[in-house]
Amino acid sequence: MLFGAIGTLISCRIITSGVMQFFSKLGIGSFDMGDYLAIGAIFSATDSVCTLQVLNQDEMPLLYSLVFGEGVLNDAASVVLFNAIQSFDLTHINLRIAFQFIGNFFYLFFASTMLGVVTGLLSAYIIKTLYFGRKFVDSFWFH
Repeated sequence: MLFGAIGTLISCRIITSGVMQFFSKLGIGSFDMGDYLAIGAIFSATDSVCTLQVLNQDEMPLLYSLVFGEGVLNDAASVVLFNAIQSFDLTHINLRIAFQFIGNFFYLFFASTMLGVVTGLLSAYIIKTLYFGRKFVDSFWFH
């Protein structure tokens, strides 16, 4: 799980630095740090669709599951990172704001993950308890 979060933060930093240098060399408008970070957050989510197409789920189930999960977490971490960037005034960055930003990112990331886990477990329990299985379908269609 941390591969997705930490990898997205590293990717965002690298992309933000590259965009800042690229835009300054091309002379493209004046952006503030929040704009550069937002661009970095948007482009930091790596897409694993191509990798999943090459892997065979039946031959390498563990690797397939890891790549799929990492891709999903990258997308989620990118959305959380973008929301964290939008919630801060990044015109005057100092060490306190940087730590607040990183703390906010990890708070949103772990809170969203826990919400997803709780929702998944609750829905699995409800489905198991109510047994929306073969017996329910047969009784519904064949009275």
